[in-house]
Amino acid sequence: MKKEYFLVLAIGLFILSYVLDALVNPLSFNLPTPYHYFAQDILTTYAFTTTTILMRTIGVVICVLLVFSSIGIHPFAKSGSLFIISGLVQLYALQDVVTGSNTIPVEWSVSLTLSGMILLLPTIFYVIKGITYGPPEESYIVREEDQKRYIDDLKKS
Repeated sequence: MKKEYFLVLAIGLFILSYVLDALVNPLSFNLPTPYHYFAQDILTTYAFTTTTILMRTIGVVICVLLVFSSIGIHPFAKSGSLFIISGLVQLYALQDVVTGSNTIPVEWSVSLTLSGMILLLPTIFYVIKGITYGPPEESYIVREEDQKRYIDDLKKS
């Protein structure tokens, strides 16, 4: 599928989640951490909010992966970047919920936490792809004949 379709899907999911959030009251309880939202009783009690959280999560993951699929860097660099982004997103959501700063709504914090956890899967994929990718581009490799020619030129000088 073309990348534009995924971009439209992500934007549609964001818009739909905002529309559904307008129908539902925001979460009125405080969570110790965003990870506590994933308890079975909370997931089933707040099923509509869980649906909007999943929509946002899918949208965030699609957007991040679209950006990384558009960048032409080595898969190891992609995996390292995704790992760092995943960690930072989870840490930000954790800090926002634990400190009670409410910079973003709790629903967004939970979405970012789940997005960070899901982004670890493509990180593993990019590590495997990096292992099978082979050496970097040929322009970075010094060929033996070029090295010998350079040494001969130095000897002549």
